[in-house]
Amino acid sequence: MSSAPYLTCHNLALSHGTSELFKELSFAVHPGERWGIVGPNGAGKSSLFRLLRGEVKSDAGTVAFRSDLRVAYVTQFFDVDGDLTVKEVLKKALPFEFDLDAKTLKLEMDLEAHSEICVTNPKIVSDENWINKLTLLHDEMANLSGAGTENIIESALKAAQLTQLQDRPYSTLSGGQQKRVQIVSALLGHPQLLMLDEPTNHLDVQTVDWLEEFLLSVVEQGIGFLGFRSKDGQEEPFSYVIISHDRALLDTLVNRVLEIDGGTAKIYQGNYESYAEQRIAWDEVNEKTRSKMANLFKRELAWLRTGAKARTTKQTARIDRAHALDKQLKTREQQVATPKVSTMEFSAQMTAVERDANDSFIPVVQNLGHQELVRLEGVSVRHPMSAQGGGQQLPLLFQNLDLVVKPRMRIALLGPNGCGKSTLLKILAGINEPDSGKRQFHDLLKISYFDQQRNMLDRSLTVLKTICPEGDFVFFGTKYMHAMAYLERFLFWKFDADRKVSELSGGEQARLLLAQLMLEHGNLMILDEPTNDLDIPTLQALERNLFSFDGGMVFTSHDRYFVQRVATHILTYCGKVNVKGEMVGQWRICPDLDQALAELESLSEAETAPKAATVSKTGPSNLEPAPVNSPSTSKVKLSFKEQREFDGLESKILILEGSLSELTSRLEQAYAKSSPYIETARLAEEIDSKQSELDTTTKRWEQLFEKSS
Repeated sequence: MSSAPYLTCHNLALSHGTSELFKELSFAVHPGERWGIVGPNGAGKSSLFRLLRGEVKSDAGTVAFRSDLRVAYVTQFFDVDGDLTVKEVLKKALPFEFDLDAKTLKLEMDLEAHSEICVTNPKIVSDENWINKLTLLHDEMANLSGAGTENIIESALKAAQLTQLQDRPYSTLSGGQQKRVQIVSALLGHPQLLMLDEPTNHLDVQTVDWLEEFLLSVVEQGIGFLGFRSKDGQEEPFSYVIISHDRALLDTLVNRVLEIDGGTAKIYQGNYESYAEQRIAWDEVNEKTRSKMANLFKRELAWLRTGAKARTTKQTARIDRAHALDKQLKTREQQVATPKVSTMEFSAQMTAVERDANDSFIPVVQNLGHQELVRLEGVSVRHPMSAQGGGQQLPLLFQNLDLVVKPRMRIALLGPNGCGKSTLLKILAGINEPDSGKRQFHDLLKISYFDQQRNMLDRSLTVLKTICPEGDFVFFGTKYMHAMAYLERFLFWKFDADRKVSELSGGEQARLLLAQLMLEHGNLMILDEPTNDLDIPTLQALERNLFSFDGGMVFTSHDRYFVQRVATHILTYCGKVNVKGEMVGQWRICPDLDQALAELESLSEAETAPKAATVSKTGPSNLEPAPVNSPSTSKVKLSFKEQREFDGLESKILILEGSLSELTSRLEQAYAKSSPYIETARLAEEIDSKQSELDTTTKRWEQLFEKSS
């Protein structure tokens, strides 16, 4: 086996218009390495993939794949005939060199054609060339070996969990099922290097979990599980490069991280957790470097202003150096000053109208307290397609569902696409009506609704008019703010103001809708896949703010890390069960994400009735009224006082970490400015105090977490 790298990129540079995406980008993918590419939306990640595929040309640098390397790509678009069945799609993806049936058929046809020559020319049977070719064809037929075509296809179907769907047309599959077909099709080319561009986009959490386990098994076993065998009995280690914003996926799958951000690229060793640690350390070093550069430039500038009489070559070089330092410093300061993360501050209000002493109506903000924002009692919901008839027996998505949402409850709905998550969200938002049962809203309820199709946005409006239909100011928090200043919090700049919503990317539309919701101050947030198309920095900002949101929240997301960080309850789909001749969706509350994922994994492809019945016995199918901010409805060992303490600890930790970061930055600035000792000593003392408090708080959080788990 060769030890040469599969892929080598050297000093790559690429621009988009006047914007420089990256420069001097160099990296190499060796056998067995698993790369993750991260960075904000628009940084150039997908552009790098297009460059590697040869779809665009670099401004500078070289790309080299190892000769005879087998490379497969999983892009965000899969060009396939939707009328073909799943099995036909896979068979079409199998290269001829691995298709034993096709090779056998071709040899049989060649033998038949070669043999028929002697019918019209009997004398040729004594021709040496004819005899040699006949012998060669027979030898090739005798030496045909390898896994049978049917065996390979069956193995691929099994690996993708699509065996029972093999005769279904591709176009009738769900998005998650189609993505499984695409990934397995790519592996049928027996690649040594697999490149995946955002493979988790718009997938349900069940499919994302499958993708993670599947790629791990490929890394461990190689492609041999599909029936492929190398000629010399040795299989080269499998490698892949994956673009993804799914932090849990990256943490599990990758051992190298390439970050593209702000026109620069940097390589980190290890998984996502290791990358995060190294990134923090790098930012600290970078800040120190910037301070040193500023001091060096000040000294050079002071020398220039002395007005030295002689301008020798050495002094001229020093002048040039000073100007170069000035340019570098301005570039660094510009990079630091440019916001890269959306600024979000979601706040909930419950506002009533009362009369004042002058008998005028005035708004009065009430305490959210522990009031019920919305209550469902005995609610049943049929599949939306049931109303269209056609004789098809469609299940009840929910039957006799009881659900209460209170302030600081954050309920995540988990389940495969089509199980009823979006339907339930629309019922809670008042958009759809339940088929039976009661739904009660609080008199002062104000709902903020994020739909995954972003239909709440008027695509004919501009970015500015979406946020501010009239005038130039928006009312945010307790004061008026200029609309453009508000939009800059969500990384929209002056040149974006007149862009129409229809021209925005998926991530930009998501940010715009979040900006719109933030102005509403709703006390119940209904979020249908808010994490789709968002980059990691925006995801982090969103989850931090939703974690401290005082109102109620019900949401869906395929981002497992996001669910784990934000949710206090996880309502999980557990399959269908036959109730009096009618199929009924079963749901239960799970105490944590691991158990919810285990429930989803236990679902069979056909969701047979016996398995669903077994699942339904393991817990309640309805979410009963639960304590505010309780992490689960399972047996809790914390006292009421301990629970309240535990609920506040994580937000306290985030505040302490923020304070530490700010104090450290102030201390670095004080050193750079040569501030008096008394000031630096005071800051150092504050840092020690905050660090001690953070250590104590974190230790207490761990104690309570262990007790409650």
